[in-house]
Amino acid sequence: MSKVLYIILISLISFSVISCGEKDESTSTTTSTLDPPTTATATGGYYQVELDWSDVSGATGYTVYWSTSTGVSSSSTTITGITDSNYTHTGLDNGTTYYYKSATVNSAGTGSLSDELNATPRDAPTVTEACTGKETASGTVQGVKRTGPSGTFYHSWYGASPSNGCIDNSSAISAFSTIVPSDSNSVKHALVITGDGYGFTDTWHFYSDTACAVETGFVSSSYGPPLATSDNITITSPPDGYPSVATKVTYENNYKCFLAETDAVKTKILSLFGSIPLTKGTVYDEAKGTDKKTVLWTVLDNISGQTINWFYTEDNEIPNTYPDNFTDPGGATAWHAGDNITR
Repeated sequence: MSKVLYIILISLISFSVISCGEKDESTSTTTSTLDPPTTATATGGYYQVELDWSDVSGATGYTVYWSTSTGVSSSSTTITGITDSNYTHTGLDNGTTYYYKSATVNSAGTGSLSDELNATPRDAPTVTEACTGKETASGTVQGVKRTGPSGTFYHSWYGASPSNGCIDNSSAISAFSTIVPSDSNSVKHALVITGDGYGFTDTWHFYSDTACAVETGFVSSSYGPPLATSDNITITSPPDGYPSVATKVTYENNYKCFLAETDAVKTKILSLFGSIPLTKGTVYDEAKGTDKKTVLWTVLDNISGQTINWFYTEDNEIPNTYPDNFTDPGGATAWHAGDNITR
C-alpha cells in the first residue's frame, strides 16, 4: 500500500469517528423527572375545591392525586392532562374533606409527589346565618282573628303538602318562572314569623336537584320590626277555597337579602332587582327603613285540632278577591294560610 493511500484511509476513519460523536451529542434527551410544585394552596368552594400551585420550569403538565382520607399516594385517584398551574375539582360533597398531592410531568414521565393539602367544600349559607332578616321562627303573631300563627309556613302547589315545603313539580316551577332561575329543579317558598311575632321573613329558595338538597341561592325579604296588625274584617262571599277572614299588617322596615351560587341565579336576581353589587357566592344584605308598606295576612283553620303549616299567596289587587279597603297602591301581597284550603 502506498504512503499516500495510507494517509487517506486514516483521514476517513478519523472523520467517521468525529461525525458519530457529533451525532450522539445532538440526539441527547432529558433523562430525569422534575420536582413537584413547592408552593400550592387548596381552597374549599361551593361543592368544589380550587387548587393552585407555582409553575415548574420545564413542565409539560401536572397530575393531581386525591382522596377523601389523608395519606394520598401515587396509587390514589388521579386527575391527568392538566396544563395550567391551577385546577378546580367540581361536583364534590359538601362537608367532606378532600386531600391532594400534585406532581410535575415532563418527557421523562411523572415526578415525585408534593406535600399534602386539604380543603372542605361548602354548601350555600342559610338566610339565618347570613341575613339581617333571619328565618329562625319565634313567637306568635298577635291581633290576627281566629288564630295566632307562628313558625314556618310553606307555599303549596294546588293542595300538595310536602312535609318540608319542597316543590319539584315542573309545572309549578314554570309558573314561578318570573322569580325562579332557569337552572332550578326544585324550590321552597317560606314565610317565617320571627321576633316574637313582630317580624316576617319571605324567602324563595332555589335548588339544582329535585329534593331541595343542593341550594343554588335565595331571594329573601324581611318585614319589620316594627310590624303592626289591625283591621280584622270578615270578607263577604270570598271566592271558592279562599278564607273569609282578613287582617291588615303594616311594617316599617324592609330588608333584602340575596345569594347567587350560579350564573343563572345571579342573572335572575339582577333582572328582578336591577344593578346591585351582587357577587356570585357572596350574600348581599341590604336594609331599607321606613317603607311603610301594607300587606294582608289572612288565616283559616276550620278542622279542630289541626295545626296551620301551609301558606298561600295571592295578589290582593285581583278583582273580587279582597275588599277595596285592603288594596295597596304599591302592589302589596296578600298572605293566607290554612291546613285544608283547596284551589
